[in-house]
Amino acid sequence: MKYKLIALDLDGTLKNSNNEITEKTKNALIKVQELGVKIVLASGRPTPGLRHEANELELEKYEGYILSFNGARVVDVKTKDTIYEQTLTVEEAKKAYDRAKEFNLACMTYSQDTILTEDIGDEYVCVEAKINDIEKQKVESFKACLKDPIHKVLLTGKPDYVASIEEEFKQPFGDTLSIYRSAPFFIEVMAQGIDKAASLDRLAQSLGIKQEEVMAFGDGFNDLSMIEYAGLGVAMENAVEGVKERANVITKSNDEDGIAYILSQEFEGVEY
Repeated sequence: MKYKLIALDLDGTLKNSNNEITEKTKNALIKVQELGVKIVLASGRPTPGLRHEANELELEKYEGYILSFNGARVVDVKTKDTIYEQTLTVEEAKKAYDRAKEFNLACMTYSQDTILTEDIGDEYVCVEAKINDIEKQKVESFKACLKDPIHKVLLTGKPDYVASIEEEFKQPFGDTLSIYRSAPFFIEVMAQGIDKAASLDRLAQSLGIKQEEVMAFGDGFNDLSMIEYAGLGVAMENAVEGVKERANVITKSNDEDGIAYILSQEFEGVEY
């Protein structure tokens, strides 16, 4: 079998514009798992924010994986074991918070199954909670509530403002942290060197799977590293131009079952 591991971004890739995994795409992914292919959900979301999709695709049954926080953590869905993680220190998270307050940005991080924030009414904190279907928890002191492991600190602000201050915000940290905008209103702060490709490579190595046996689907800039890493890097038709330019293949859009379309070409018995 040419491909043994398939990495899937969620929003704009696995899920359509109605935030759903269609039956056609679901059936195709179940079929390849029956053939022995391993699936990994690769997202910037926190680990609990991927549980519904993992259940839909029966990843526990087929021994799939979750790559969350853009690669800061990789978990075996069946055993719940952490395969790999790279976290912020408490001091690094405190510095990110202090810098956020200088720019009047709302700030949040994650416990096991909640969002921790002083800014519980912030509109973009509410967006993050809704996207991931996890509860918000108001804390009196963000810095006082911090404890290991810290996979990500997420900052929010109005899109135009966030765009205007992003580079200035990052300056004091140099290359000691991974800091970038994942959405127009989000700035993500994570440990140095975090990206989907690095963690996907760790997972592939642990499974004895070669780089050329990996397939990856995505649509956004945070998917670019894994699309370039994979033996077959697939950009959705709705992907940003920079990703489409670097992909091996451009498939149909997330509203046209682009994942199922490629799988039907690469695996015998998969229908589109």
